[in-house]
Amino acid sequence: MLVFNLKKEWFNKIKNGEKTHEYREVKPYWTKRLSKYFATDLSAIKLRFGNEIVFSYPYYVSFACGYPSPNEKDKILKARVQTIRLIDGRETDLKKAVPVYDIKFELIKD
Repeated sequence: MLVFNLKKEWFNKIKNGEKTHEYREVKPYWTKRLSKYFATDLSAIKLRFGNEIVFSYPYYVSFACGYPSPNEKDKILKARVQTIRLIDGRETDLKKAVPVYDIKFELIKD
């Protein structure tokens, strides 16, 4: 399962339902990592701004508050990825003028 390690502020926003999108800069590291996990070559698709990939097969990710130990289950959330699209980072909580992957997810309640 793909794990996104987050600062407490962002983890709590996801937990409270305030945040339903995770953003990662389009860099070789994230392109390779996301492509491998989602079995989709994001670099070959050449995502354009606004275009999105919709997944019919359920892909699940985890959000971790920092780097929790296995017994700190309250610091781990699970979610189902709905779409990935490419957007301008200025429109995100990253506030950067660079392309970013917008990963839309739905939190899985226990």
